[in-house]
Formats: sequence, C-alpha cells, structure tokens
Amino acid sequence: MAVGCSIGTWLFVASLLLGCGGFTSLGGSYLAFPCLVLLPMAAFFLVLILGQQLAGACGFKSASLWMDKLCIHQTDMDEKAEQLEALPIFLTRSERMLMLWDDTYFERLWCNLELATFARHRGTEKVDVMPLWLAPWLISSILADLLGASIFMLAGPVFPTWPEMSKVIMEMSDRALGHNPALVSFATWSSVWMLASIFYVPAIIPCLFSFRTKLQIHRHMLDQMASFDVRAAKCTVPADRRAIEQQVTELFGEKVQSDSRPTVDEGEVRIRHFHLSGPRGGDPLDYFNQYVRGSLRDFVIQQIGNELHVPYRVCLTAFLPMIFFSSVNILGCENVQCERAVRASHLTSVAQYMAVMSVCWALCILLTCPLTYPCLLRMIKFGLAYGEGPLQLACTFLCCLLAYSYSYFCGALLWGSLCALVDHYSPVQLVVSILVITFLVIQIIWVFATKHDSQHVPASCRCIRREVVAYDALSPVN
Repeated sequence: MAVGCSIGTWLFVASLLLGCGGFTSLGGSYLAFPCLVLLPMAAFFLVLILGQQLAGACGFKSASLWMDKLCIHQTDMDEKAEQLEALPIFLTRSERMLMLWDDTYFERLWCNLELATFARHRGTEKVDVMPLWLAPWLISSILADLLGASIFMLAGPVFPTWPEMSKVIMEMSDRALGHNPALVSFATWSSVWMLASIFYVPAIIPCLFSFRTKLQIHRHMLDQMASFDVRAAKCTVPADRRAIEQQVTELFGEKVQSDSRPTVDEGEVRIRHFHLSGPRGGDPLDYFNQYVRGSLRDFVIQQIGNELHVPYRVCLTAFLPMIFFSSVNILGCENVQCERAVRASHLTSVAQYMAVMSVCWALCILLTCPLTYPCLLRMIKFGLAYGEGPLQLACTFLCCLLAYSYSYFCGALLWGSLCALVDHYSPVQLVVSILVITFLVIQIIWVFATKHDSQHVPASCRCIRREVVAYDALSPVN
C-alpha cells in the first residue's frame, strides 16, 4: 500500500508539473527534487506508519485478526480448556497465519501449539513468515538511499555541471584513447556514472550496521529453527504445559483416517478435521520438532531466502528514492537547461535525450541497482569472518565500499555501451551493448535465484508438507 501510494503521488505531481509547463519546464529547476522525490517518499512513510488508520477513516475494510491472548480466556480455567479444544476451529476459520518472528517466538509454547494446529489443518503453504527485523532493516535501507540522493542534489551547486564535467572527461578520454569517437563516448558516460557513486559513500555507514544486524539475526533465525525442540519452549502458566503438549501429541502422533461424511461445525465453517488413531512408532513431539527443523524451515527459506539473500522486489523497494530520482535526472536534464544537456550529450533533440535517458535509467534500475544489497551482504559476511574489532570493522567498511563500487561499475558498463551505441551506431557497438545487457541479466538471475540453503529432511520423515497432498485427497470427517 505504501509503495502504491508513493507511486501514485509521483504520477500525480509529475503530471501536474508537466501539464502546466511542458516536458522541458523542469530543466535546471531545483523544484524537481522536492516534488518528485521528497513528496512521494513522504507519502510512502505516512502510509507505512498510518496506513491502517487512514484506510479505516476512508471506509476501506481492513483485515480482521484472531489473537489467542485476546480471544481465549486467561483466568477461567474451565472456559480456557473448552476454548483450547476449539482452537482448531478458530485457526481453520483464518485464511492465513502470520508468524511474527523474533528470537523468542519458538521459545513460547502457545506459539508452537498454534503453529502445529494451523499447519495440520490448513497447510504450511498458508503460513506467512514476517521476521520483525525485516521492516526496520528495509526502512533503514530506504533512508540510506534517500540520503545518497539528497547529498547528490545538495552538492549540485558545488560540483561542475554535467556539460562542464562531460567536456573535461571527453577531452581527457580523447587524449588517452586517441581519436576513436565510440571509445571516447563510452569512457565519458562510464566515468560520469562512476563519479556519481562518491555521493553514496556516506550512505554506506548506516548500511554497514543495518546489514550486519540483518545478517546476524537472519542466521540466528534459521539456526534456531534447525535446532528447535518443543520441549524446551517456555510456558507462562506451568499448568498449561501438559494440555498444550497433549494437543501437539494428538496432532502429530496418529495416522489419518477418513470417511465420506462432510462436517460443518456450529460456526457454519467447513474444516478439515481429521480423526487420528494409533500412535506412530516414535515420539509425537519429535515429529513436530522434525517438521519445524525440516519442512517449515525449508518453507521459510523459500519465502525470504537464507541470510545472504534479499528478494528482488525488496531490493527495488529499498531503491525507491533512486527510482524517483531517475525522473528528476531525466526531466530535470541534469540540473541544466534541456537544450544545453542535449548538446553536451551529442544528441539531436530533447525528445531523443529523454528517451535515451529513460531507457538507460530503466535498465540500470532493473539490472544493476538490485545487485548492491546481495553484494553488501556477501562483503559484510566476509568482513565479519575475521572478528568484530575496530580493524575488522574498517575492513568491513572497505568491503561495503567495494560492493557499491561494483554495482556502479555494472551501471557504468550499461550507460557507456548504450550511449556510445546511440552516439556512434555500428554493428560492433550493437554487439557490445547486447553482450553487456546479457551479462547483467544472467548475473541478476544467478544472484536472486540462488537463495536456498535448506537442509532437506530425509524422505522417511513424516513431515506435514509431504503429507499435505495426501490430506487434500481425503474427505473431512467428524
């Protein structure tokens, strides 16, 4: 919702500005950045923080939640026992289960019971895992990206303008590379893109700490699931332990039987309520342990990956300020008059300039920016492998700088090859551009596809995910 509202705000403001002044009205205007970046990001954070209240005030129906501590009586033991027996009905009425993980989640016995019951009756695939570290880490990444974009804009009056910078670089490239227009164009555009990376150096510091925290807590979550033992879970009321463990035993300790009779409970909700009879050969609690260590952990890795993985869409969300900033760069014509930017780019018209910039920015956002965060995680892990002292921290910072430099290097290859193709078209330039884009596409697929480090449970382990297909084939019974 927050991303959608920010994009909607950007579309509205951009349409308003361009409708009033035309496509060249923002050239050299410092109004573009606050209107096209800061305002949409303000909408993003407003909806992120107050989204539910705003949706309720506007009359939108919000999702309803069932929470055990609020919905099950905590003091009347007889009523509590009755509601505990009805727990499968409460959970089965839910479309999905949201597991808000922190480092105490699997230490709470009630959470384990709800997880066992929901997985038994609804299936692992309907569990949504949301680690509580994910939102703070994502917000800090967005703020770091916004910081880099803001520094770039604030430094604009101090540094040479795009035409001045490109002219200097072009003269240096011409002397170094000889009179080869295509190579000079490639070197000029690549160098300008690489120089822009210095404005993101301050953003590396908050990224270093937030990514280090993400790396450590994510690894801890997967390790905690790999060594899970329901018997070690804590229970606030000691008297509840026996009843809860008995429920888990009934869920995981017997075989499925069925008949063709459908059942509807008193709440008029049809549920899969399996009668189980005959204990299995092992301890039922051990089967639940195996489920968490195996099937559930595999499923969590499928959802959010291992500690080195960041979903592609999350990377794009983290670079939301950069995405909005690209429109400032295109419509603002590098903070100079559009005609001047066209001449510096050796293009023929403002329309061609904006078209070329739009294609380059779009490919850069899709193929190079998302690489930054997977590279950061790998570099930070490499730095942390040698300890956490001041020297190691400095080494880790340099590794983060290297990660940013690599993503900008990929962007420089993209910009240089595409702009050289437009400036000095030739079959060779076309082949070079295709090879660069192909390399970046393969790299993106490889980085974001390798997210699994799951330790599969042997086929003999009777885990819920392997049984769910068989369960679906059974008719519900009383």
